[in-house]
Amino acid sequence: MKLLVPTNWDPDLILPLSRLEAEVQIYGVLPTSMIGSGGRGAENVHMAENQAEEYIERAHSAGLKFDYILNAPSMVNMEWDENTHRELLEQIRWITSMGVDSVTVSIPYLIELIKRQFPQLDVRVSTIAHVSSVARAKLFESLGADSITLDINVNRDFTLLKAIRSAVNCGLTVLLNNLCLYQCPYEYYHHDTLGHASQSYNPLNGYYEDYCVLRCTLDRLWDISQAIKCRWVRPEDIHVYEEIGIDMFKTSGRSMPTERILNAATAYSSRRYQGNLYDILNVITPKVGFGNSDLPGVQNNVIGSLPRLYIDNQALEGFIDFFKKQDCLSGCSHCDYCQRIANKVIQFDREEVDEYVAMLNAYLYNLASSRMFKVKAGVRRHLH
Repeated sequence: MKLLVPTNWDPDLILPLSRLEAEVQIYGVLPTSMIGSGGRGAENVHMAENQAEEYIERAHSAGLKFDYILNAPSMVNMEWDENTHRELLEQIRWITSMGVDSVTVSIPYLIELIKRQFPQLDVRVSTIAHVSSVARAKLFESLGADSITLDINVNRDFTLLKAIRSAVNCGLTVLLNNLCLYQCPYEYYHHDTLGHASQSYNPLNGYYEDYCVLRCTLDRLWDISQAIKCRWVRPEDIHVYEEIGIDMFKTSGRSMPTERILNAATAYSSRRYQGNLYDILNVITPKVGFGNSDLPGVQNNVIGSLPRLYIDNQALEGFIDFFKKQDCLSGCSHCDYCQRIANKVIQFDREEVDEYVAMLNAYLYNLASSRMFKVKAGVRRHLH
């Protein structure tokens, strides 16, 4: 089993990951880069390029390959300006000089550029590219993709997974532990905001409001069945995907603490987990922008304490079999399977959840009413 695991750049990740049962590769990116990335990284990571080089060398010494993330969905057309294009090439040269084994991208043009000018690099298509059809998979393969991380929304569409596997020869990867909403309406906007915020040319110096995570969290807590509809995969069900021909599995969570990253990697590597499935999923805590600490429920740019769900993993045995015949894309409106499962396997404190939902609603009201932009008592709001 090949397992792709995120790094938060903690050196204490390397040795434990090298000892897992699976063949592990790690992936990561510095907090800011010219190309940017489409996901949230660890808070307060300050690494110079030479420190990243040392980290990747340590990973290689432990027998771990390294995948560098360049998966922002857009470069704001910087790739077409002569000066910034030269910087783009310089960044990829630096990545290559570190001995990085592969890169993950979302922008189709970057696949062609890298395969033509840096053929020693394997290129993986990011899940952010939303490869959710046979046609899209074939087109990305024709551009030179060595591997494709499939759109997480297709994780339980087994007819489609089999069809994509039959249609392409490149590697296929499934993302295992995301807690994104199924068919999330905020998904494209979310990746775009994170991509621009992580780019060194960002005019707001990385500032953004976490509207999408706020909304996603609210929807998931308001309707607990959404936590079941999310397209995570249980460690015990990996064999179902291997039988189809999926050849790599990926855990997400570059922003998670080291213990949680290792806990998830260990569970999936061993193909079993006893206890709360929620503890190995990539649960993102909603953050809010600077200058809002005076708003109700907001402390240190975090809205309260995120309620913890308990999802009984053992009670989900056989859960996946339902999806082998179900068409969720067209049948979700008249199906109550996920609601029935949620009622059976999820426990939570209703009062705690309701209080947190109220805080989220209050903060979202401040965004939608533009109250967040108002200047108070002559004090100028600063963007950092």
